[in-house]
Amino acid sequence: MTQRRKILMVVLLAAALAWPFVGGQYGTSLMTQIFIFGMLALSADLLLGHAGLFSLCHAAFFSVAAYTTAILQVRYQVPTELAAPAGILMGTSLGLLFGLSVRTRGVYFILVTLAMGYVIWGIGYRWASFTGGDSGVTNVPAPSIGGVTLSTMLEYYYFVLAVMLLVMFVYYRLIRSPFGLALRGIKSGEARMRSLGFSPPRHLYTAFIVSSFMASLAGVLYAYFNKFVNPVSASLHVSFEAVLMALVGGTATILGPFIGAGIILGLRNWVSSFFELHLAVMGLVFIIVVTWAPDGVIGLLKRFIDRRKAGANHG
Repeated sequence: MTQRRKILMVVLLAAALAWPFVGGQYGTSLMTQIFIFGMLALSADLLLGHAGLFSLCHAAFFSVAAYTTAILQVRYQVPTELAAPAGILMGTSLGLLFGLSVRTRGVYFILVTLAMGYVIWGIGYRWASFTGGDSGVTNVPAPSIGGVTLSTMLEYYYFVLAVMLLVMFVYYRLIRSPFGLALRGIKSGEARMRSLGFSPPRHLYTAFIVSSFMASLAGVLYAYFNKFVNPVSASLHVSFEAVLMALVGGTATILGPFIGAGIILGLRNWVSSFFELHLAVMGLVFIIVVTWAPDGVIGLLKRFIDRRKAGANHG
């Protein structure tokens, strides 16, 4: 990592630590939500940005993990130390099953993951005796870890920030490992990787499981943040927004999904306050990004910096 990037990381960390004292209660709540959905977007981008797989079922892992944690805590009074890992385990276990979709490619992969996501969404709505149907599971208690209860938004904000930083560090090491290089090799030329002795299905299946684990972690954090889980968390638009966040911020980057989450959530909260068809606006954002800024915000910033450098060198 260059010196400039290290300085940027320190500045961003300092800004995140100071944010609650600047943004107030609403700003802290919104930023916590951005961190959570940024992790969901990052999980989707592991497949999209590094393996070239457009998944539309990540809301399923997100929702199953959230539901599992909420049901265990609310109905069975299971402590956080057991309920949260159980939620992550259930979401990741679903990823073990849905990961078989990597046997397909292109539009077939998109359609298969779309159908899988709809299955979980349908179960959430129809199995009302267990999931609560439209009403969902309410009154999820604040997480209590080691006897410490994170009862205030400020405490939970810093907890989510710590989890996010840990996820980003592990993700950084993962994508720069031989495994991450193999994924990018498969994305650029699967046949060539096969000829070199790699097993693309095995690598993609492993990436899918890791991705489902990250989405499940985000789902557990969401359950404690929202204190309420319903079938909307498993809907198509949640999966779509996760991918859109990665695209808007910049795929195959670490900060990109979080930047995209900030833009999409901020835009959604603003637009929905005066326009009912706010999902149509999200569709327009998707069209604009894919057409004019396929590399997202990070890509635009890189091009701007490169032009400045080229102008300085020319001058």
